[in-house]
Amino acid sequence: MYLNKNIELDIYSDEILSNLDYFDNTKWMYLGVLFIPKDYKEDVLNNLKDLRCIKNHHWNGLESYCPNRCKFHKDNNTEIHFKEIGKSNARYKIAKNWIHFINKKACRKYKKMIYLNILGINLSNINYKEFGSGGKTELNIYNRFYRTVLKSGLNYFFKGYTNIIVNSIFHDRGSQEYHEYFPWHPIQQTEFEINRVSINCKEIKFIDSDHRKSKSDESQFIQLIDLILGATFSIIHNSSNNSRKKEVCELFKPTLHKLLDRKKDSKGQKVGDYYKSNYYRTYQISFFPKSKMALEEVITYLNLQGNRKTKEKEKEDNFYYSRVTGSRNQQTLDKWS
Repeated sequence: MYLNKNIELDIYSDEILSNLDYFDNTKWMYLGVLFIPKDYKEDVLNNLKDLRCIKNHHWNGLESYCPNRCKFHKDNNTEIHFKEIGKSNARYKIAKNWIHFINKKACRKYKKMIYLNILGINLSNINYKEFGSGGKTELNIYNRFYRTVLKSGLNYFFKGYTNIIVNSIFHDRGSQEYHEYFPWHPIQQTEFEINRVSINCKEIKFIDSDHRKSKSDESQFIQLIDLILGATFSIIHNSSNNSRKKEVCELFKPTLHKLLDRKKDSKGQKVGDYYKSNYYRTYQISFFPKSKMALEEVITYLNLQGNRKTKEKEKEDNFYYSRVTGSRNQQTLDKWS
């Protein structure tokens, strides 16, 4: 049942390409997408900026206009990149502030300022070399699954809306920019396959994640999805020994725990913490595939998504929502605290 109302969005995307989990030697790719409603975009941006002012939480574009004259404006006006958290005290503190924002303020019961969709792909369970050759294999995989992340997010988060209007789709600059299909194909297919969606741009806009280089506030949102992706990967795969990164991850662990607790009882009733939290139908993290699949199986399965009546889909759901963390003592999510 659709509500007789519209929602306008901007979309921001980033990725982690082909990283190894050293615990079980599986190879992973992660895709992350933020859906920002137009009505809250300015609010989110102001929060991200103000949280750069570590001491006073009141940011000004120029240090000369800062009423507090904290003398750390240049240091705090930096790119927030998960990989670089350990190299800068400012990045580390701002990253913690942003994670606190994501955990609480951005996702209140009656004020959903951000929608988050993350998909982790176990490349070791896909005969992915059949996706192409000539150095484009992983880009072809990314292109195909990016559509999945867009479509699943739009369908799942905004299920009740009559019309979903996407004004712009932004992506961090990278090799996707030069793929023959990626800049336009996900847009075309998403709009074609979801009748309620209208996308007001013909191509994805690639933008430098560093706002100082791009001269655009849109980069702030790219930095945010980079931070969330990095923390998610690091927690699940235990990929970092850096103390600052670990502290940032510790702040995000309770949220991640809830996102991945989607248990159902023997009657199919939803009993996991996710369904009782403010994150329900607002933040989502999933993984694919649960078992090894040939290329033909992957394509067929993905093409069946959204059609719940198909016997093939009912037979086995190859998307799943939890996995064991990659720690040496094989800790499960239940031991996170």
